[in-house]
Amino acid sequence: MHEDFGTTLNRGFKTWTRNLNICIPFILNFFVSLIVYVFFFGLMGFLLFASNTGSIADPSTLPPAELYKMLWEGFRDNMAISVLAIIVFSLLGMFLQAFFTAGAIGMAKKASETGDTVLSDMFRSGSKNAFRLFLTSLLVTMMLLAGIVFIVPGALTIGDLSGLIMNPEAVVEGMGALAIGILVWGIYSLTINIVLSLAPYALVIDELDPLDALKTGYRFFKKNKLDVFLIWIITVGLALANGLLGELLGSENTLISGITYIIPLLVLQPLTAVLWTRLYLAGEERELYNHYDLLSDPDGF
Repeated sequence: MHEDFGTTLNRGFKTWTRNLNICIPFILNFFVSLIVYVFFFGLMGFLLFASNTGSIADPSTLPPAELYKMLWEGFRDNMAISVLAIIVFSLLGMFLQAFFTAGAIGMAKKASETGDTVLSDMFRSGSKNAFRLFLTSLLVTMMLLAGIVFIVPGALTIGDLSGLIMNPEAVVEGMGALAIGILVWGIYSLTINIVLSLAPYALVIDELDPLDALKTGYRFFKKNKLDVFLIWIITVGLALANGLLGELLGSENTLISGITYIIPLLVLQPLTAVLWTRLYLAGEERELYNHYDLLSDPDGF
C-alpha cells in the first residue's frame, strides 16, 4: 500500500510505541559485543605487555618511554598473532552486529505488517539472514575503503612530514591536495551510506543475496530520493541531538550522561529501524496494517 511520507512517520512511530521490545536486539548486541571486545583487549594486553617479561606488567607504573618501548616490542614479537586477532575479532563483531540487526529488521517487518512482534521473530530473522547481511556489510566496507584512491594523489605529492612534526606551523608541500582528497573521500563515503541505506532492509525483508540487496537498495533510493534523504536526516539529527544533550548536560552529571548513553539503544535505534522498514514496505507497496484501527481494537493487546 502506498503512503505519503507523513503517514509513514506517523504510523511508524505508532508501530514503535506498540512494540517497544524491538529494542531487545540492540541491547543484546551491545552486551554480547562488549563481552567479545573485553576478551579481545585482554588478549591484546597480554600480547603487548607480557611478551618479554613472562608476566603482565602494570602500564600505570611505567614511564612513557618504557611504556612505548614495551608496546612496540610486544607488537613486533607477536605481529602475526596480533594482526590475526584484530581481523578475527573485527569479523566476529561484524557478524554479531549482522545477526542482531537482521533480527531487529525482522521484528520491525512483522510489527509493520501485523501490528505486533515477539522475540522469536528476532531469532528467526537473525538466523536466516545474518550471514548474507554480514557479507553485505563486507561489500559496503570494501566500497568505502575503495575511496582511499581519492587521497593517493595528495599522499604522493606531500613533502617530508618531519618538519611538520618539529614545527606544526610549518607549511608542508602537498598538504592542500591531501586535505582535498580526504574531503572528497568523506563526501564519497557519505554518499554511499545514503544511497545504500535500504540495502540491509531489502536483504532481510525480501531475503535477497548480498548483490541483489545492494542493487535493490540503490533502485529504491533512485525512486524515493527525497524520502530516503529525509529519514536519513531524521536518524542523524536525533543521534546528534542526543550526543549534544549529553555533552551539555551530562558532562558533570552521571545520571544524565548514563541516560543519554542508553537512549540510542532503547529509543533511537529501534525507532529508526521501524521507520526504515516501513518506508521500504510502503515504497514497495506491500500490505500494511492501518495502526489507527489496530490500536483502537482492545483485542489487539
